[in-house]
Amino acid sequence: MHGSRVDRIAQHLAQGQLSRRAALHASGLGAVAALVRRGGLVAPGVDAAGVRVRVVATPAGQSTPGTCPGASETEVFTDGAWLCRQPYALCTTAPCERSTSDATIATCRCVVLDGYSIGFTTCREREPAGKAVVSTFSTQNVTPAFGALTCPEDVPWANCLDMPCELDSLNPALATCQCQIVETGPSFTFGGGCDTSTCSSVIWSAASPPGVAQYAAAMRCVNQPVTFPATCPPATPVASPSGTPVSG
Repeated sequence: MHGSRVDRIAQHLAQGQLSRRAALHASGLGAVAALVRRGGLVAPGVDAAGVRVRVVATPAGQSTPGTCPGASETEVFTDGAWLCRQPYALCTTAPCERSTSDATIATCRCVVLDGYSIGFTTCREREPAGKAVVSTFSTQNVTPAFGALTCPEDVPWANCLDMPCELDSLNPALATCQCQIVETGPSFTFGGGCDTSTCSSVIWSAASPPGVAQYAAAMRCVNQPVTFPATCPPATPVASPSGTPVSG
């Protein structure tokens, strides 16, 4: 990995290490379908957790969605997170590999989309520049084939939220992102195809439960639907040679 890229990640993590943003960041973004199941409409300006939403003032002449009075169609701020409409890298299903030069970093191949996504850095900070793009969270590409896979807390996973990425020169629909390795702790990923054996064989881009409600709340502000993958069924126990059931 280039030294400048490592410096960017280190600087990014150091800036928010003791802040509330970092605490929220570490909890992950929306990897749990239960956030949606909490359900129900909430009053304009209040998110699903009862936290008041501060919306960004709309530039003159720009149309405003009806859900959150005064909301911009391109950015919404809610409870420490920014929902932005712009190109971004999405790593929710990305398999990753541990860097050979820095064991705290995972290299992940992610897709590049243009639309609404959420993170804990501002929309201006996340604006693409040249081949640089930032990985954030959304459910923009979720299909019925997706599943939210729970992995045990003794396997590492990659936190790709607000991490720097570089567009693929040959295929700009893909990007390589440098994500932070989380060595232990339970996680959820949209990758793995509900195969629990991949939790230990692959370092997945994932998020820690229970996630946060900012994404669904902010998407309501811009009248956008949110569809989370169904939770994967638990692993089916199989009998061990001694007759004691073990997880398969």
